[in-house]
Amino acid sequence: MTSVFFPIYGGRTSNSQMNARSLYQVQMAKSGIERLQTQLSTGRRLLTPSDDPDTAVRVLRLQREQEFRSQAIGNLSSAESFLNTTESTLSSIQDNINQMRGLTFSASTTLSTDAEKAGLLSQIDSTLNLLVGKANTKFQDRFLFSGASAGKSTVSYSGTSIQFLGDEKELLTISDLGQVIPNNVTGQRSLGLMSTGVVSTVDFAPAAAQDTLLADLNGGRGISRGAVRFTDGNEEVVIDLSPAATVGEALTLINGNVQLTGRDVAVSLLSNGTLRVQYADGQSGILRVSDVGAGRTASDLGIATSVPTPVLPIVGPSLDPILKLNTRLSQFNDGVGFDKSEGFQIKQGDRTYTILLGNAQTIEDVFNEVRRSGAAIVPEITPDGRNIRFRSTESGTDFSIGENGGLLATRLGIRTLTNATRLDQFNYGRGVSTANGGEIAIRKNDGTQFSIDLSGSVTIQDVLDRVNNHVSNQDAATKITASLNSTGNGITLSSVLAAPGTPDPQPIAVFALSGAEAAWDLGLIPPGQSSATGSFTPSNSELVGVDRNPQEVRGIFNSLLRFREAVRAGDLAEISRASQLFDEDLDRMTSSRGSLGISLQQIDDLKQNHEDRNNDLVARESQLLDADLAATITELTGRQVAYEASLQLLAGSNRMNLFDFL
Repeated sequence: MTSVFFPIYGGRTSNSQMNARSLYQVQMAKSGIERLQTQLSTGRRLLTPSDDPDTAVRVLRLQREQEFRSQAIGNLSSAESFLNTTESTLSSIQDNINQMRGLTFSASTTLSTDAEKAGLLSQIDSTLNLLVGKANTKFQDRFLFSGASAGKSTVSYSGTSIQFLGDEKELLTISDLGQVIPNNVTGQRSLGLMSTGVVSTVDFAPAAAQDTLLADLNGGRGISRGAVRFTDGNEEVVIDLSPAATVGEALTLINGNVQLTGRDVAVSLLSNGTLRVQYADGQSGILRVSDVGAGRTASDLGIATSVPTPVLPIVGPSLDPILKLNTRLSQFNDGVGFDKSEGFQIKQGDRTYTILLGNAQTIEDVFNEVRRSGAAIVPEITPDGRNIRFRSTESGTDFSIGENGGLLATRLGIRTLTNATRLDQFNYGRGVSTANGGEIAIRKNDGTQFSIDLSGSVTIQDVLDRVNNHVSNQDAATKITASLNSTGNGITLSSVLAAPGTPDPQPIAVFALSGAEAAWDLGLIPPGQSSATGSFTPSNSELVGVDRNPQEVRGIFNSLLRFREAVRAGDLAEISRASQLFDEDLDRMTSSRGSLGISLQQIDDLKQNHEDRNNDLVARESQLLDADLAATITELTGRQVAYEASLQLLAGSNRMNLFDFL
């Protein structure tokens, strides 16, 4: 406060100087009073950043964090509302599935009349329509179970099948610094709207190419970023490969930049996807390749040497790249490729889609051909990058992948019925009845028969061998040959035409021996019938069986549609299976709702943490920004006294005359 009184000029000072100085003191005092009054009225110590720049920066940092945490609380509240709605919807769906499961028990005993069957079918249809609506639940313009396709209906219902239209991607909400939390439950996870999938069973062994990413090598583990040392024992050159992203870029960094005792070193990529290291002149000599320090770049590339005088050229092992959409089909089988001319078939319900790959160059091209076919199939690369997978999105229908007159599906490892398929996988896991001794009788073209005992058979190949190797089936003129269908799936029995002069040539026929169901289970005889007869072609006699190893979606809609068809057909075995399917659905929903409950609890905890942190931030901001009212009032009182003194000084100086200086 003393600054408003001093300096007071003494001695011979003009009146104008004294007035100016006094007026300045009055203005400064008034400005200070106004600032203090503003602090009292606003409660803030800092009115502009220039009042205290260092404190202002700290306050701005606190305010930004408050804004982030407030936004995070808003995000979590929004996610909580979506998950709460999802939970209530799933709870309602689970109640409906419990009711349907209960009906499976009554259906096995109360289908004696058409009226009872019609009443039960009406209940199933009503529940189907109800659950389709619940699966398509929309909240705040977003379909709850459509995944990332939130603007698209989850399912569509054709009356005979239900197709999943969404995807299984999670929608993520920012929940904290560097943290996210899902704010949806996918339809696949909770309702079971996609099949587990047909996963290829072969090793495609793709060869690395110039454009293969280094990160995709070694089964997806990639290449350690570092340097490689080349030496001939006299000189050494170290090449840093860390800037390289692809195999071709790594080779560019090496070739032309490594010279040992006047000889250039060349590294090339062979057609089988391995690396070859040698002198550019092709001559022998000492050439060692090693890692630098603790690095593993040379070892990861497979070109590190371990002996003093390695044999040239140095050829590394396969670089083992994973599959990517741009992987070329010509890279398969260590760069040899494969014959893709025949194509393959996808059968879905009563529809057959033929997939031709004549113009396909990459894996993505293969997938696009599947999509263009119209099949309700999602083709994709498995998460580990080692295989391809085909998943059905259509509930209520069977699907399978078979041949189109060749072996392409087998080469791709995606055929759903192979020689190695286990019999216990047949008929939706019910298996094949093989416990009655002689289960099947087969008639040859000369009218004679032999019976097949399938006991001990484990795979389809075992069944084929029992037919092909039977002691009564070795005459070339009458031999029955068992094989997989050349088109689609199933078992084909074939033989040459009856020998010339045979009085009554017979077509192939299969008979179910008394009490045996193996012929039904293998698809050689229609269920409920006792025999099946083949047909003649210009060159042979054939009996073509049907596929009894269909794949399906395992979820609530498939269970309901299977239950409806079982009731309609009066199939007690299928009704029993529907009950088991409902049990799976209930287990899935219980697990999904349990995870959802954990997510909701996590959201509550995160919101509380953010609120507690916000309260702490507000308190710290208040300490830095808010005025101390007691101190401010004290200072204001002092400045008002100074202001009055300045006014009196100014008034006194204006009354001075000549006698004041005598």
